[in-house]
Amino acid sequence: MKRLSDYYSQPSNKVVGSIDYGFISRIPSGIRSCDAAKVSHHPQSASRTRMNRTINFSSLWGEWHWRRTYKRVYAEQQGMWLTPCELFTPYYSNILANFVCNSMKTSLNNLEELQVDSGGTFEIVELGGGRGTNANALLNYMKENHREMYDRLDSYTIYDTSPTLHELQREVLISINDEVRVHAHKIKLVNVDLMNIAEGSSPFLTQSNIPTAVIALELLDNLPHDKIGRCIESRNILQAEALSGPTTMNSLKLKICESFVPLEDKLLHDILSMAPALYAPLVSQGPKWVPTVALGVLLALFDCRPNSSVVFADFDWLPPPDASLGPALAEPAEGDPLITDMTGKDHSCYLTSPPDALCDILFPTDFGRLAAFVGQITAKSQCQIPVSVLSMKQNEFLLKYGKSEVERTRSWLTGYSPLIHDFANCSVLEVSPQ
Repeated sequence: MKRLSDYYSQPSNKVVGSIDYGFISRIPSGIRSCDAAKVSHHPQSASRTRMNRTINFSSLWGEWHWRRTYKRVYAEQQGMWLTPCELFTPYYSNILANFVCNSMKTSLNNLEELQVDSGGTFEIVELGGGRGTNANALLNYMKENHREMYDRLDSYTIYDTSPTLHELQREVLISINDEVRVHAHKIKLVNVDLMNIAEGSSPFLTQSNIPTAVIALELLDNLPHDKIGRCIESRNILQAEALSGPTTMNSLKLKICESFVPLEDKLLHDILSMAPALYAPLVSQGPKWVPTVALGVLLALFDCRPNSSVVFADFDWLPPPDASLGPALAEPAEGDPLITDMTGKDHSCYLTSPPDALCDILFPTDFGRLAAFVGQITAKSQCQIPVSVLSMKQNEFLLKYGKSEVERTRSWLTGYSPLIHDFANCSVLEVSPQ
């Protein structure tokens, strides 16, 4: 059986998504992710565990040595998930800092030439800040290597759905035991469900021309998605619902089934109306998944901060469910997620995992479509600065903004760098000023 840990950086037995079979009549905006604290019986150890030490990449003897080191690191972490910014700390975040400083400096200069008042400052926003590792490393690098831009940084705000990670970010970035952290005066933390931001029911950023750099690392795969199809007879778009009910009149066990019903979700309707060629399926194509919340957040972002630069990094491919797992109860769809439970067992679809199982639900992202959607948004926004919207493989982005950082991760013997040679199924959305 294929293990999720063979394909992506988070091990399959410690995860952040779940389906609550006891309360679902319809899963709002598709499949939702939950608080990381619900994944483990010991949320303090589950989400507060951080890398014990940085890896000396240059001392590695090549790819085989990296693979052995990688396994050892996860053994030391007791299965806790690690993103590339944590595995490759501080190099990954240093490269992001270079992107932020480059794009923000260009935006500030362009606005000055256009005589648009931005106050001469900029902001950084991170969506889903994890343990605060990226924010801390990025700000460290900015302060040491881009001091002028660090001083012009007005604030670094993290929006996170998880209350547990929100509290951990406070300890890592602001204070713990009356010890004030070095970047505390820059940090703002907001605990909010990103689906509420996408739907407009929770406040987001204030309306402003201030240049804003927005970062999201391995967030898209766990955001709520919607499954849609098109009726063969009427040609109308339908949305999938997960319905629960007893299997028999005398049984207390619940059976979850999938049903396609008329489209009623407002956010999904708005997105399909905006970009029918990108996300509305043809009858011949069958059902597909739409990253509704991610697209809604991007709409909200460029509405209130038209002068934004963006870097979203995530998985562009995930392995399909193993055919040996048995038939899927849900109709196959383009962009089907990978479902893995706490024991490391994969499931054929989101309806076939045990009712009491906590499962990681991982969606691949079509970065070409995502870039095309953002291109439509920026073309209609009030942005004073022309922007470039690109999708590229993650290693291309890392070399573009941090060749010297990549060199620091190369093996002394073979030149192998896991920073660019591993994680081949990752891509980046880049929005930057021209």
